[in-house]
Amino acid sequence: MSIIERILQRARGKGLYDLYPELAERVPILRITSDGELDSENDFRRHANKYSVHMWVQKAVNVLANNIAPLPVRVAQGDDNETKYLGDHPISVLLDNPNPEMSAEDLWRQWTVDQMLGGEMGIEVSRGAGNRQPVELWPRQPDIFYINPADKRYRRVANYKIDDGEGDPYLLTPEEFIHIKFYNPLQPFRGLSPMTAIRYSIAIDQLAQAWTRLFFANSARPDYAVIAPTGITKTERDELENMLSRKFGGDNAHKPIILEQGVTDIKTFSFAPKDLAWVEQRQFSRDEIGAVFGVPDEIMGYGRDTYENFATAETVLWTLTIVPLCGLRDGTLTRFFRKTGLLKPGQRIQTDFRNVPQLQEDVTGKIEQLVKLAQQGYPINILNDWLGLGLPVVQGGDVGYLPFGMVPIGTPRPTQSSQPPPPKALTRKTKAPEYGSIEHQMVWKQAQDRIEDKIGDMQRELKKFIQRQQLDVIQALRDDKTFGRGKFVKNPDKIPNPEQLFNLANEIKAFMDTFFSLVFGAVVLVGQDEASVYDIDFDNQDPETIAYTRQILEVVSEKTNETTWLGLVDVFQAAEAEGVGIVEIQDRLNIFFGERKSDWQTERIARTTMTGASNLGQQEAWKQTDVVKRKVWISALIPGRTRDAHADAHGQTVGIREMFTVGGEMLAHPGDPSGSPGNIINCLCTMTAEVED
Repeated sequence: MSIIERILQRARGKGLYDLYPELAERVPILRITSDGELDSENDFRRHANKYSVHMWVQKAVNVLANNIAPLPVRVAQGDDNETKYLGDHPISVLLDNPNPEMSAEDLWRQWTVDQMLGGEMGIEVSRGAGNRQPVELWPRQPDIFYINPADKRYRRVANYKIDDGEGDPYLLTPEEFIHIKFYNPLQPFRGLSPMTAIRYSIAIDQLAQAWTRLFFANSARPDYAVIAPTGITKTERDELENMLSRKFGGDNAHKPIILEQGVTDIKTFSFAPKDLAWVEQRQFSRDEIGAVFGVPDEIMGYGRDTYENFATAETVLWTLTIVPLCGLRDGTLTRFFRKTGLLKPGQRIQTDFRNVPQLQEDVTGKIEQLVKLAQQGYPINILNDWLGLGLPVVQGGDVGYLPFGMVPIGTPRPTQSSQPPPPKALTRKTKAPEYGSIEHQMVWKQAQDRIEDKIGDMQRELKKFIQRQQLDVIQALRDDKTFGRGKFVKNPDKIPNPEQLFNLANEIKAFMDTFFSLVFGAVVLVGQDEASVYDIDFDNQDPETIAYTRQILEVVSEKTNETTWLGLVDVFQAAEAEGVGIVEIQDRLNIFFGERKSDWQTERIARTTMTGASNLGQQEAWKQTDVVKRKVWISALIPGRTRDAHADAHGQTVGIREMFTVGGEMLAHPGDPSGSPGNIINCLCTMTAEVED
């Protein structure tokens, strides 16, 4: 009998520890069994265990979960260009408050993790007694629900069995269970986990880590050779080895050696290429894990971390991974609630991405295209609809104009009249319109309509300005060595303010430089409009007008940037106290700046600023006439928003160079920068003039 045959006979019917009993006393660094790794079925628990201990899997999954969890999920209706989110819809309310124990963010964080590890997750829908309306949503992990098919050919489900192994199992009908899954060609009733595709990469990476640990534990390989050209005796050799072991082992490792006893040289051993193969193998595994989960290298933390690359990687992460993943969830939820009759025709479940900066469209190219086509005679309003810019409708914009003389196409060139234009009629305003009357509404609305385009212009520039601040703060965070490294978890009282990441004084100045031309343009626009009523030219070089414009802008700049600064302090104070890392801080910054550049915040700032500029333009134009003697305060007419003090000031009349008394303060006009922020921010009041014949 050969040696191999004897070994096989001895091994037949015996386990590993029967053959090698000495292994029973050892604790392995890593154990991989062929039946587990070669199994084609999806093992959620095995994948969850790998997630808990494998850094790259945990990093990739957490990047997705941290970005997806805070996104609002709402009932929506309308097309992509005019989507309306129904926050008060019963299903929207349910999605915001899924059950008494979990927030919406908790639910979708668990869904993301379970979806990545198990390829699926179930949501049990609890309904009120005798009521078809769902009242609670409870997540169910893949390993505790089982599917009983009713028709395998058409993949119809008879029921779902819930069994957590700790109580009595129970069955749910398809109307009581939402099953969100990736398509699995091997088991169409179940999901296919991304972890299945990278299980070998993870296993190889863990083996490489185990090899690394053994390698750096010395692995029976000497680190250096002691050379004695004249030779040494066995006794000298033993003494030298003992001395080196005592002196340079343990805590003394890597300290310099003093050459004695005839030793003339020490040769250190470099690592052989085969011993470093694990480094390259770990890189391959890491790249495969990021690719399968759809997280770019830069986001994972090992790509070329430049400003441009990181911004591109963020866009790729959202457009190629997060948006499709949310679309899978939203589509499943939509089909479920439509089948149960809780969504009306035209309604759907949709994730609200409006505050995600990486998904905001850069319309610079479309604007340039509109300008070029408009110069060729295409009507601006038609171009606006065609390019999908969503710009306000321009009066007269349904007609195309040629650049020379701006003559409407198809109309004869106008001839210059020899007769002077008729004089404009001057109107005398004797009293303010009754508060809340139709006349009051018309006067106030006309004042707002005059600056509507300027408000839109400033709102768009504000979003760009805040977007630039967001990118600058995130880049500064990544370059800085202070935040996101857990330095202040034990000393939260020593957390510094993020001054090196956001310089308040510089941002105030940058705001002034960015918006002065735009705001002064509004002053001049209104001033010229008012001056034309009195047949005079508005003096747009008046130093007093320019100085007043700067005062208005300075107040808005300080208020806007101080609000951003205080919000950033709160973000960083909370993050450092919790000890979160740079990626988590960045996620919080994206949420914070997304809110700062939201439509309602930017419109409020722009409307406040342009209201002050409009009233300044009116007042300065009236000063340049000889007929306007008095000005009349006209209160804004917004129920629930107009300040009581400003409503009380409605109809107050003072001399053209005198001050109104509003809220206990002296104001030259609505939005006067000399007033306190509480008296001018959000003020949308206007004025009318009293003239003498």
